[in-house]
Amino acid sequence: MAFSADKAQADQMLDWLFPADAEYWSPTEADVRTLQSGLPAYLQENKSAFYMTETLVWEQLDEYNSQYVGIVLEGRKVIYASYLCKNGEDSGWKENFIFVADGGACYFQFKFDTSTGRFFDLLVNGEA
Repeated sequence: MAFSADKAQADQMLDWLFPADAEYWSPTEADVRTLQSGLPAYLQENKSAFYMTETLVWEQLDEYNSQYVGIVLEGRKVIYASYLCKNGEDSGWKENFIFVADGGACYFQFKFDTSTGRFFDLLVNGEA
């Protein structure tokens, strides 16, 4: 689910993570497809981040819901991506950005630079 710049700004989606005056932008379907096509390789290259699970996450991305927010960082259009395990119930993830503090490999986030195609800052949630 790619959120529009207007929705992200109105909901202050990433104000807890980036400066309040950060500029949002709306990722296109093409931006998201490009991200998704390179994601399995990026996750496999960084599999040590998933040390708490034996699951090969990059082979099971269809088991996750995904959220995308466009934000400008240092003049570059970046997508902040959040992936959450599908759990069979509607948690409102299509309407609201979901933030979870724990949950292990069911929740991971990263950034994607649309101009360079570079993935960075992978973070896999810990477990309490």
